Amino acid sequence: MAKEMIIAICSTRNWYFYLATELYALFKHNEVKKVYLFIEDDNIPYLKDKRIEFININKTEKYIKEYSPNYKTKYSQMSYIRCYFSKILKEKKVLYIDADAIVVDNIEELWDLDLKDKALAGVKESGEWSKHLGIRGMDDKYINSGVLLMNLDYIRKENKDDEMIALLNNQYFAFPDQDVINIVCKDKIEYLSNIYNSAVTTGVVDNAKIIHYIREHKGWIKGSQRSDIWYRYFLEMIERSKKMVKVECTVTYNDLQLNRLVEKGEQLEVTKERADYLVNERELAKVIEVIPEETKIEEVKLEEKKEVKKPVAKKTSKKK
Repeated sequence: MAKEMIIAICSTRNWYFYLATELYALFKHNEVKKVYLFIEDDNIPYLKDKRIEFININKTEKYIKEYSPNYKTKYSQMSYIRCYFSKILKEKKVLYIDADAIVVDNIEELWDLDLKDKALAGVKESGEWSKHLGIRGMDDKYINSGVLLMNLDYIRKENKDDEMIALLNNQYFAFPDQDVINIVCKDKIEYLSNIYNSAVTTGVVDNAKIIHYIREHKGWIKGSQRSDIWYRYFLEMIERSKKMVKVECTVTYNDLQLNRLVEKGEQLEVTKERADYLVNERELAKVIEVIPEETKIEEVKLEEKKEVKKPVAKKTSKKK
């Protein structure tokens, strides 16, 4: 069963750079049949793997309409897709994982879970959700939508996708996709251990199998809680993967102010966090690109920044 694992990940352009690390960790620990990567383009040239299928959301049907009170908020349209995966994918079930999460262990037990007549499985959030939603009894039932094992067959059969789309189009929500999933699927949720979605709001545990770097605690921001784990996979990916090649580029402050990296005359988008990191740490950036297997590979080792110790002057004494 585990070999039939179907994963879905959604990412806007500003997070493309970080997807390679997430996919590397996922593939390292698990046998995956397919990863549906929902993005804003037809593909990401430096992510090439036969298990990845790109889906350009701009070419899919627009289920969330412009008149929706949730259409133009701080949340992108990308976040709503999990509410209608069943409309786009033909799969019986799918395991959705946020783009800011990383799989650090084997999760075949999660994938093999029989949901029966449940719509999905997720990990509970802490908080006063009854007050937030205005629905009694939600405090101990509200789940985080960052990791979801979704029973797409059941969702289609019971028209749960249509219910979620209708709510999103007609009522404002502070946490749109997450609130709607909890409301529509209430009493049809299988609750999981937080080892499958370990975050500051679900509980940080040492034996986590999926670490979720929510809010400002992104794994790629050094100093964030458990960022050392994210960077361990990042560095391992660079050093061991036979698909990696190093590209060095000179970065100026003007480039960074424009939120851009210039590499061989071409502009590459980076997030504000990465731009800030480059400003604070160095002007020479090492950019990692994933390239096709048939391309000649240059062995890569990331050089760590070394402190240069100034020589201590020896005291000399002159004889009189």
